[in-house]
Amino acid sequence: MTTRISQYEFENYILLPSERLLLQDKQPIPLKSKVFETLLTLVERHGQLLTKEELMDKIWCESFVEEGNLTQNIFILRKIFGEKLHDHRFIVTVPGQGYKFVAKVLKVSDNEPEKLESQNGYLTSGHIKSLAVLPLKFLLPNDTDKEHLGLAIADSLITQLNTNQAISIRPTDSVIKYAETLKDVITIGQELAVDNILSGTIQMSGDKVRANFQLHEVKTGDTVWASKIEARSTDFFELQDQIAKQTAIELASKLNNGLSFKNTPNNLDTYQTYIKYRFFWETRTEEGLLKSLNGAKEMVAAEPNFALGYTCLADSYLLLCHHLFLSPEIALPPIRQALDKALEIEPNLAEAYSTKADYCFITKDWLQAEELYQLAIKLKPNFASAPHWYSWFLTAMGRFDESLKQIEYAQMLDTNSLYLGVVRGVPLLYKREFEQAIKQFRMVLDVDPNYKRARYYLALSLFHAGEIEKGISEFEKVIVAEPIQQTMAMMGYCYGIAGQNSKAREMLRQIDDMARKRYVSPYMRAYIHLGLGETDKALTQLEKAFDANDIWLVWLKVDMQLELLHDEPRYKKLLQRLNFPASDH
Repeated sequence: MTTRISQYEFENYILLPSERLLLQDKQPIPLKSKVFETLLTLVERHGQLLTKEELMDKIWCESFVEEGNLTQNIFILRKIFGEKLHDHRFIVTVPGQGYKFVAKVLKVSDNEPEKLESQNGYLTSGHIKSLAVLPLKFLLPNDTDKEHLGLAIADSLITQLNTNQAISIRPTDSVIKYAETLKDVITIGQELAVDNILSGTIQMSGDKVRANFQLHEVKTGDTVWASKIEARSTDFFELQDQIAKQTAIELASKLNNGLSFKNTPNNLDTYQTYIKYRFFWETRTEEGLLKSLNGAKEMVAAEPNFALGYTCLADSYLLLCHHLFLSPEIALPPIRQALDKALEIEPNLAEAYSTKADYCFITKDWLQAEELYQLAIKLKPNFASAPHWYSWFLTAMGRFDESLKQIEYAQMLDTNSLYLGVVRGVPLLYKREFEQAIKQFRMVLDVDPNYKRARYYLALSLFHAGEIEKGISEFEKVIVAEPIQQTMAMMGYCYGIAGQNSKAREMLRQIDDMARKRYVSPYMRAYIHLGLGETDKALTQLEKAFDANDIWLVWLKVDMQLELLHDEPRYKKLLQRLNFPASDH
């Protein structure tokens, strides 16, 4: 009889082929389908060189894909394994040929089930080990124009369940083919090789949606749980999130067999508040961030043991500080307090470590920041914010190629984010690859012509590419839509460089007027003085920024507007005082 391998073991990892699951120290690490297949293929033939062509044929079969897809999968696996440059304990690249898995691998066959039980801990008899979530079916014929909502809810639910890393969840690309099928649910579960399968139906009436869910045990065909979820909204994405989040929480509370949601509150209304104010946070406007801040305060007051409520509080203060809506003096202390509380409640909360990393970044603790970014990514590889924020850090450190890899990794995890599309262009801009950067920002504007962040960076790219008038024209559009101090300062700098001194001084006057009512960063004033050729005044403002712990000083090393200062002794002294790490990575 042929022996089937039930698991592969290497270092502190266990790879379960049938469950499509990777464990580290008995804790599951979620992997996208093709990333898992890449790892499994390498491990199955450990010690052997696999050419890129062999790997691509095995993983993508007949489909045509670019070699970059394979490269990205290898990059993700190396990040999960914590491999650094030239530290290839697991995967070795053979230049021009392919890859080899070099770690020592122990195979465990099907006739050793006791070993599997004891090593996996939570995989005990009667507990859910694997689950598939099917796209929801519409009950009424006139709802067919919204069929995409059923798949979208399933996708959101899959993401939510994967976020909690409790059981092996089949990815969306494994279930999408069943959106139109007439096959029996149990048959589908058998085809997907899962223990349990979640199916559902959906009805819509105006802005009201009712979703009915049933959880089936594939082996017996029994329905082991059912629930009805109702939501009301005119916003597609809000409906999608409401239903997915409520279903995930109910599964956690009703089924005590492997689904663990430590970071969800006891009250569903509190979680809806969390979703709502995270939406406002994503706007990155002053109004939206202040709503997010107030909502976070409500959450932690209502449920003081909800760890994600404290990260929402910290993140709100953090972006208010990043975007210069609050001074460091006001914003930094509550950030640290909120993070300490979140990690006291949940010591392994990746979201909190990601935010703490960014806190260390803006307080100039460079080494601690990088360690925490990497820890957050390791704790939760499918959490897009961690590599996203790490990308900003790497850009500020002058490590532009690494920054680009991180933001592309984040984009893979959150493919619908326009903001990540903007951020992808930033390291290209700082690398002086202006044509590519301009193309990236224009691509975002093709999707949303009113996206202010994309237009801001497009203006900056055009200006530094030598298209000064076009850059100024784009900045003028931004300042009409959002007259914040960053845009005013950059506008004043560009006017000054272009010789339009009266317009530059008008920007300086407006910033001075703003400073009478609210916080204004000295770093912003330095831009305008530099554009006007007032080097000493610019340096004085940067020194004031240092004394005030201004967060924009993190850009001092790479800031293209400050290149005129690079030979100035006072500028060099500031760089020394900030003690940036060497960027020879």
